[in-house]
Amino acid sequence: MNHVFLCGFMGCGKTTVGRAAARLAGVSFIDLDKVIAAQAGKTIPEIFAEDGEACFRELEASLLAEEAASTRPSIVATGGGALVSPSNAALCRKHGSVVFLDVPFEVCYSRIHRDPNRPVAAARSREELLELFEQRREHYLAGSSLTLQNGPLDTLAERVAELLPRQDG
Repeated sequence: MNHVFLCGFMGCGKTTVGRAAARLAGVSFIDLDKVIAAQAGKTIPEIFAEDGEACFRELEASLLAEEAASTRPSIVATGGGALVSPSNAALCRKHGSVVFLDVPFEVCYSRIHRDPNRPVAAARSREELLELFEQRREHYLAGSSLTLQNGPLDTLAERVAELLPRQDG
C-alpha cells in the first residue's frame, strides 16, 4: 500500500496527526484542503461562497483520485466530507489504508465552532453539527480499515506511520 488516508470529522486532528506521522515514516504529507485552495487560488470559504459546495466536492474527488494514483507513498489528510462519498472511500481503500480518527464530538466542536475557515461548521448550529457528526461517523466507520480512538499525538502518529514502510533518503 502506497498511501494512508486519514478521515474523521472536522477538528479531529487529521492534519496534525498526518504531518507528524509523515515525518516519522519519511513520506510526503498532503493536506487535501490546502492543496485544493492552492490550486483554486481561493480559500475554502471562498470556493464554497463563490462556486458552491458541489464544485468543492468535485475538486476534492479529482485531487483525491490524482493522489491515490501516485506511486509516491504519502499520508493524506482528507477533508471531513471527502470520504462520505462511497466512490471516494472505495478509491482510497483500493490504493491504501483508510484510518478513521475517532475523536468525540465535544473535542471536535471545541476546535471548530469559531473557525471562519470551516464553511461547513460556520454555517451550522451546535445541534446541526452534532447531527452531521453522527451521520458522517457512520460513513467513516464503514469506509475505514482502521479506527484510532482519541489519544496522545505521538501515539496516534506512530500508529499511522507504522502502516507504511519506512522511506529513507
